[in-house]
Amino acid sequence: MNTGPSIHTEVSADPVRTAYHRTIAETRPRAWRGIVALLLLLAGLVGFGLILTPIGMLVDSLAGRSAIVDGTFVLSPVVFASNMLALALLTPWSMLLQRWLFKLPAGSLSSLADRFRFDRFGRAVAILVPVWAVYICLTAFLFPIQATAWTTVDLVAMLLVVLVVTPLQSMGEEYGFRGLIFQIASSWGRGPRSGLVIGVLVSSVLFMCAHLALDPWLNLYYLVFGATLALISWRTGGIEIAVALHAVNNTIAILLQIVLHADLAAGFDRSAGVGNPSVLLLCAMVAGTGVVVWIATRRVGTVTCPARPGVPPMPTPIGHDSETAATRAR
Repeated sequence: MNTGPSIHTEVSADPVRTAYHRTIAETRPRAWRGIVALLLLLAGLVGFGLILTPIGMLVDSLAGRSAIVDGTFVLSPVVFASNMLALALLTPWSMLLQRWLFKLPAGSLSSLADRFRFDRFGRAVAILVPVWAVYICLTAFLFPIQATAWTTVDLVAMLLVVLVVTPLQSMGEEYGFRGLIFQIASSWGRGPRSGLVIGVLVSSVLFMCAHLALDPWLNLYYLVFGATLALISWRTGGIEIAVALHAVNNTIAILLQIVLHADLAAGFDRSAGVGNPSVLLLCAMVAGTGVVVWIATRRVGTVTCPARPGVPPMPTPIGHDSETAATRAR
């Protein structure tokens, strides 16, 4: 079903079409713009956390939480919310950088339609929630959960925070990594295929590094997770399915830990030795989801759209990689 016209999907005699990962590339940006955008995005990733997390801890201290008063760290609902909100701010921050440095509509990070396609997102959520709920519950047998005491107030508060803020945190990471970083790195390739390879590798490696995991199995999982979502975004012409998968995964995983009265701080432990070969099953589940999306879109192929008006087509040398246009954004 057509989701409506984009500001640059008008009929054109120019046969050149653009895939999602080449949105920035079609503007032919100078290299320094991409580097500055990456540095500013990473500065936001760190800076927002450095601002909001201490505020959350201060609120806990003023509320008289003994752990904070004693100088120890506790992942309370307030501190958890401040961490999640810091990552959620990557959504408007990425859009601002896209608009400022590349003169593109902020919505171009969402999809080729220059907007977030809620119909596609809704269908993805409806399919993923029941499947992922079963999958996440089964992973509890692979990774033992360390239980701890919870007060009723903290349980209810954490449930509300997870349901409201965690999806926004997941969206922020998608706009940052599968949106801005993916498009910037893809612009460094001379053609669509080389750009796709560079974009997937750079965005996935940075996504893995951002989790600060010291365990090789966890790093493998983050790498596979990032690469799969990048390929899904390229294939479908936008980040809606990637946002849905990321949000459903994180929300259900944390909800399960709350239901089981798990120690969330221990659950976020990424030190060496935490992972094990069973992580390969998680990688297979994520990669398998990417395969399902690929098969489901085989009829329409990779979503593309006509080149943006006013932007001259990028030259493609003879014998250099090129990409056959598949379909208009659906």
